[in-house]
Amino acid sequence: MSKADYKIEGTVPRELLVSEVRKAARQFAMQFFHFSKVLYDQFGLEKTKDIVRQTVFELAVDRSDQLREKALAQGLKADSVKDFMSVIDLPFTGWIPEWGEDHCPYAEVWRTYFDKYPWFREIAPFYCDVIDTTTIENFSKCLSHRITQNVILEGTCCKREYFESDKVKRGEYTYGKKRRKLRIRNVLPG
Repeated sequence: MSKADYKIEGTVPRELLVSEVRKAARQFAMQFFHFSKVLYDQFGLEKTKDIVRQTVFELAVDRSDQLREKALAQGLKADSVKDFMSVIDLPFTGWIPEWGEDHCPYAEVWRTYFDKYPWFREIAPFYCDVIDTTTIENFSKCLSHRITQNVILEGTCCKREYFESDKVKRGEYTYGKKRRKLRIRNVLPG
């Protein structure tokens, strides 16, 4: 049976939905920490920062290429925060603003590692900064972004600002250089 043949029915209480989304986010957050820890143990802080920055940059480019394609297919210009938010792929159900510093499940997990692994305080914010900045830059081709507050390190909410960028308009991104997209043909026998 394929996904197309399977009909999902019924309703789920919001409490359960939030719990399930946060469980998945917790697993991702732990994976990000352990991926970073293996790199740190093997290469030290500076090389780890370079590798994590590049990895998250490439994830953001892949993700925002898909979001841009979706927006354009819907007839959007894909050049504004409004267009971006209309196709965003985040499960906001799991992010509860009323929970303050714990509203973000990633930050909630990552902060638990800071006492034992103080070097991770430098790595954890890369995820939000690199992915959020690169995603809007590659999606819009004209905007950039900066985080002005992030619950990973301080505060009770995340704040950011978007702005037009001449560098982005020239194809220059804050955290890396976009590579040509690989096109993989279906090579499986028919």
